[in-house]
Amino acid sequence: MKRNASHHKSLTRNSLLVMMCLLLSGLVFACDPGTTSPGVEIDTNTACCADCICRGDAPTQSSYRNGPYRYTSYNLPRTSYRAGATVYYPTNAEPPFAGIVYCPPYTGTESMLAAWGPFFASHGIVLVTMSTTTTMDTVDSRDDQQRDALDALKAEHTRSGSPLQGKLSNRFGVMGWSMGGGATWINASKVAGLKSAMSLAGHNATALDRDARGGNIKCPTLIMNGATDMTILGGMGQSSGVYDAIANNIPKILYEVRGVGHMSWMTPTQPGNAAAELALAFQKTFLEGDTRWGEFIVQEPRNASDWETNIRVR
Repeated sequence: MKRNASHHKSLTRNSLLVMMCLLLSGLVFACDPGTTSPGVEIDTNTACCADCICRGDAPTQSSYRNGPYRYTSYNLPRTSYRAGATVYYPTNAEPPFAGIVYCPPYTGTESMLAAWGPFFASHGIVLVTMSTTTTMDTVDSRDDQQRDALDALKAEHTRSGSPLQGKLSNRFGVMGWSMGGGATWINASKVAGLKSAMSLAGHNATALDRDARGGNIKCPTLIMNGATDMTILGGMGQSSGVYDAIANNIPKILYEVRGVGHMSWMTPTQPGNAAAELALAFQKTFLEGDTRWGEFIVQEPRNASDWETNIRVR
């Protein structure tokens, strides 16, 4: 069953809320089981904020194809990040640039993430694909390494000789697949100032850090998983559980893709065009701060088997 933030998920939950309201009626706050929290509203007509990145004319549609900018890549110095990482960045877009650090899945290698680099870089966003110390590292190790890679990316702004010297903004996000998604949920809770978090088939079932459950996430979060991913890898309600745990004053989206499994995330387009379009619009809206893209993150994709968001636009 598809879910929407404007409706209750079950009569059972609604009945429980009524009971709670009756029990708590003598306290200073009130409950209204007939309504839900208003969630988050985005004004798509507001001017670009002081530290936001708004390029060109207002978008007419989102895209699952590479964007208008040329791009290239280079390796982060091992002295900055020992496990190794690749930085994809636009070469003919006007800086400053926002940046994302992408953490791989269990047993996964950096090459499995590579197709996302040109996609985001060609749309003006820097993407770092990182390796982990070993492919068998746990969620609780991956989040530490993702933070290290994020610090290394930030340091590129001031590193002498870096292709990104003087070109990075203060707008950063994290992204991860499977156990990398669990690491992303932890860092979305722990790292101050993040502008976005995005998980693909996120896994937190083996994580020891309770922040992997999502209750302390502080930045806008896009959660995507496949409807056929029913294993411990990224199924068993892990993504939907994190969505439910995120506070309703934090922008959040849950998109479950019909017919897609755990290993269907190697390219932006492989799970279905809507995944790439949504990912781009989400990062443009929140990572870069260009709210003109907001209309594209509230449109339920045709191939969604489950869809929920607390975001509204005007």
